[in-house]
Amino acid sequence: MFRRALIVLLGFALLPQGAMPQAAPAIKKARTAPPVKKLPAAKSPPHARRAASTKRVIAYRKTTSKPGAAKTLASKAGHGVASASSSVGSAVAGTTRTVAREVIQPFKATARAVAALPNSTTRQQATREEVVKHISEGLANPPVGIENAAALRPFFDQLRQLEVDPKGQLVRVLQFGDSHTAADMFTGALRTLFQSKWGDGGPGFSFAGYPFAGYRIHGTKRAQSVDWTVEGTHFKDLGNDALVGMGGVSLSTDHAGSWVSLTSDAASLEVQYLTEPGGGAIEIYDGDDLLTTVSTDGPTAPGRFDTPVEPGPHQFEVLTTENAPVRLLGLATENTSGVTYEAIGLNGAEASLILRWDEVLQQAYMAQVNPALIVLAYGTNEASDHTWSEESYAAMFRSLIARCRRLAPNAAILVIGPPDRDLRAGRKGWTPFSGVDRIVQAQRTTCNEMGCAYWDQRTRMGGFGSMHEWVSVQWAQADHTHFTGEGYNELASALFLDIVQQYNKYKSLSTVAEGGTK
Repeated sequence: MFRRALIVLLGFALLPQGAMPQAAPAIKKARTAPPVKKLPAAKSPPHARRAASTKRVIAYRKTTSKPGAAKTLASKAGHGVASASSSVGSAVAGTTRTVAREVIQPFKATARAVAALPNSTTRQQATREEVVKHISEGLANPPVGIENAAALRPFFDQLRQLEVDPKGQLVRVLQFGDSHTAADMFTGALRTLFQSKWGDGGPGFSFAGYPFAGYRIHGTKRAQSVDWTVEGTHFKDLGNDALVGMGGVSLSTDHAGSWVSLTSDAASLEVQYLTEPGGGAIEIYDGDDLLTTVSTDGPTAPGRFDTPVEPGPHQFEVLTTENAPVRLLGLATENTSGVTYEAIGLNGAEASLILRWDEVLQQAYMAQVNPALIVLAYGTNEASDHTWSEESYAAMFRSLIARCRRLAPNAAILVIGPPDRDLRAGRKGWTPFSGVDRIVQAQRTTCNEMGCAYWDQRTRMGGFGSMHEWVSVQWAQADHTHFTGEGYNELASALFLDIVQQYNKYKSLSTVAEGGTK
């Protein structure tokens, strides 16, 4: 024991000068508990009346428009399709497995060639560049874009009027969908593209407050107090009456001092709420300025307050003033002219959900909005729902199209098919999911029967089995179902390219027809 202690002491004595002082802090640091990380305090509302309320903020989101590739394309969109096509891309191969294998075959040959490169990082970079190039070339040169594009004529008519008189009107687009819509990356990129070419109509409709995790509308901020009850996000529970408004989500409270806020650039504000027997009063603010006090007491019916405001940034707030029921159904912020591309999406939603919302209430708000185009973007969740056969899904989808026609008789309807996706195949990794097939076929058949435009997103991104390639270049997420921001930008740019191509054809034919009548 003495010998061992002597050896240790001699070892320390032989250490270089300064070695022990460096070791001591490390020992001390190891024995010190890491500091507790404090969460930042939530921001208070802007006006003095909120100071009397003890409600804390439970949700706060700030999203700025980050269109990425879409922004670049938007700067060129005004110069026509030719300049737009260079910024977009996706491999268009067919929807069958055979065609998909033929499309993917060049990737395998490229990978073998690149594998001979000496550095693994260089190999990965070169492979990614080849895959991106292949997808981009397909996106820029689609063999098929919008199917049954003539159905978009009512939408194109309004776009053309807007070109003639840029300050003359608002052209509204409403996209209903699932999580691909709710994230507002795909729709946010489309909003940027349309508004860059035809004018900024503002964000449009949004749910009140922050009703579910991940909800956002790019270019806006939103917050709310804790004491709201959300209905509509849990699809088996739409409340006792399914009175969830235009978008399928409501916020309810019976407490005084409850509030929601929305920060947005706008020239007008609309607050949608439900009037009901015994309903409470709400105050609506623009910053510190009280715009109005509204009573929601009355027969059960749709209620709305709208007002013009000075164009520019605003922080709007709705505040309850008494212990009585209040149900908010949404807010809308718009400019006086241009295009809105409004995202009304719910995580996990299937198209049939819309049929469960109270139609009378929804129709009242849709009539006020009078959209030029309704976009239905569903199918991802239905593909893995085995209760749907191709026939039963087609029957439901016909009912949905018929309802949209009742809600907005002047609107064109565009259906966006589900993208390709993979399923986990145990330890073997991922395998392409053929469950999308019956949904695509049912949607396409229904659109042909009922005169709706159709955009086959899976074919547009490369066909059956293409999701693997999008994941490999980080254009899709690791779940092999959703896309990254860059991927959504590419898909939005591809759809915009296809719409603009059809719009230009429409304008050419219209010009010829007008010339023949003179």
